[in-house]
Amino acid sequence: MDLTCPPAQILKKSISIIKSTSDHLCAVKINYHLLLPLSLKETKKLISVIHSCNLLVIADLKLNDISATNLVAIKHLWNMGFDAVIVNPFVGYSEGLEPLLTKSKSKSKGVLFLVYMSHKGAKDGYGLDLFKQGRKKKLYLELVERAKRWHADGIIVGATRPTLIKEISNLTKSSIDIYTPGIGAQGGDVSKSIKSGANYLIVGRSIINSKNPKLVTSRIRTNSWLDS
Repeated sequence: MDLTCPPAQILKKSISIIKSTSDHLCAVKINYHLLLPLSLKETKKLISVIHSCNLLVIADLKLNDISATNLVAIKHLWNMGFDAVIVNPFVGYSEGLEPLLTKSKSKSKGVLFLVYMSHKGAKDGYGLDLFKQGRKKKLYLELVERAKRWHADGIIVGATRPTLIKEISNLTKSSIDIYTPGIGAQGGDVSKSIKSGANYLIVGRSIINSKNPKLVTSRIRTNSWLDS
């Protein structure tokens, strides 16, 4: 729900899109496009509407801080009604993600690890080489290993890189679900993503900026089933 309309229209437009597309979705991802302009009351109302449509709500904050800050963040997120949060595993485990993972699991909340983003410049970070125990290894592969070792509930891999999705899917052997952003507006392809091993498609602008969000969502869902 990365809406860029005037703040006064965000809540109304968000609810309208969710109600029209909910039959073809399994979750709604919310990030700063909504969290910053909406009030706490408005955010809670939006999440309530999403839940009433039998959908889950993911907070896309890419948390990347020390545990004390992360714990404050998820306390507010869970109180607002969010069901899962996206984090950056680069921050590390001890005094980083360990307390967040423990607390989230105790409340049956999901934690998704960011492994490779969908924009072109992602290679400048997630595609870096690192040396571990005398051997060269890609950073994103280290993050996949962390997701497995730290028992993440899912990993994020950009749909614009189907070869990486396939590589990571082969490594995880379906032990962790792959969530794929960048479908549509950023160039990610439904068929290639599904065939490469993606479990969930994250679609933003192709839906929310269309004249008929319901029709677009229905087509994407149908295509994903045909390719699975």
